[in-house]
Amino acid sequence: MYKRLLVYIDPAETRLEELEGFLDLASQLGCRIIALAVLEPEPEKHSAKETELREALEDRAWKFLYEIEDTAFGREIKNSLMVEEGKPEEVIASVVKSYEVDICATFAYKSIDIGSLLNRLVNVPLLLLNQEGQ
Repeated sequence: MYKRLLVYIDPAETRLEELEGFLDLASQLGCRIIALAVLEPEPEKHSAKETELREALEDRAWKFLYEIEDTAFGREIKNSLMVEEGKPEEVIASVVKSYEVDICATFAYKSIDIGSLLNRLVNVPLLLLNQEGQ
């Protein structure tokens, strides 16, 4: 019934332990997980310091996604990792549509407008995860 679950993560705010419940769900359903991090679009004009900070944020995102991949692999959960640029709600909705995601999950990050995301997801359920990994 469910084949693909997407989880939007903010590597600056999320710990791997907080994804335990989501990984359990994916394992029980035998689904592929798509772990997605979204970076703000890179400004046209930016300083060397801004470039350095952005590169560090992207490195942190990939490092966290690889931790998810290692954990998923250990549980025999198929997974895909993505880092995209844009507004989180727009990118999430686009990935959900293009990958035919069955369930979308995220934490209630301050940087994301949950109401706007719900409007964009149309017929795809949204799971709001809590910081305790449930």
